[in-house]
Amino acid sequence: MKLSWLFWMVALFAPAAIAQQTVEVRLPSMEPNVQLMGWWTAPVGQPEGARRPAVVALHGCSGPPKNKRLISWPDGPYVKLLSRLGIGVLYLDSFGPRGVESICSLPRRQRPLDEKNRRLDVYGALQWLSAQPGIDAQRLGVVGWSHGGQTVLSVADQTDELVRQAPIKPAVLVAYYPGCNEPESMFRYEAVAPLLIMTGAIDDWTPPAACRRLAERLHKSQPDQTVRYIEYPDSYHAFDSLRPPAVRDNVAGTRSGKATVGGNPAAREASAQALTQFLTEQFKLDHQP
Repeated sequence: MKLSWLFWMVALFAPAAIAQQTVEVRLPSMEPNVQLMGWWTAPVGQPEGARRPAVVALHGCSGPPKNKRLISWPDGPYVKLLSRLGIGVLYLDSFGPRGVESICSLPRRQRPLDEKNRRLDVYGALQWLSAQPGIDAQRLGVVGWSHGGQTVLSVADQTDELVRQAPIKPAVLVAYYPGCNEPESMFRYEAVAPLLIMTGAIDDWTPPAACRRLAERLHKSQPDQTVRYIEYPDSYHAFDSLRPPAVRDNVAGTRSGKATVGGNPAAREASAQALTQFLTEQFKLDHQP
């Protein structure tokens, strides 16, 4: 079913029973002495005795939004969409427990945490999810946006010892407009699970070329692994946002210190459909919303 603008507005602002099922939780990272905060939304319509899939959802470099009505918060459209698919969602805060608000303006060398710290958070979260009643530990995934998408790519790297030794591994991975320079430049990089990468063709914060090359490389090196790459035309960073594109100042990673950030309605709908289709296929779901 086509996901229209009306769907996003209703899902964002209308009260629903799904929002009442979101609970704040505390869980340990695999990083020592780090206790994470998360928001857990169980799948809706779960038959008694059935086991359902679940995903860890990862925020970008700005951290969790202060306004809980924003798109990436637990009562936003994505959580409702996934929950109606029968997928549980654990929205994870990696910043708050470490006393960090944002890292968007900080060069990599000055950041108090990076994707590898957040990868430890994710693998801790996967273990937490695997112990939840009614959740299928063989059908766990990770979905991330921007820096969260970069964390997904770090979580995915099965050439890393931590990933190989992890007791619970993801079964599906989705990265929205990540920076792909680091994994693309690695001598060895392999995806531990089916991977979907979605980028904007005119993204000037995390340009798509490195992600395109990474996907092409994985197609050659792992022909039996599902790797799907989608590049949306006329789309900037955060192409799934409800806000129109605008220039953002004081950002790291660009020569000018600026980047254009904002949504493209066509890309927003298409990417939501791609997410739905990919998770439906990989989790072997028997229905779509």
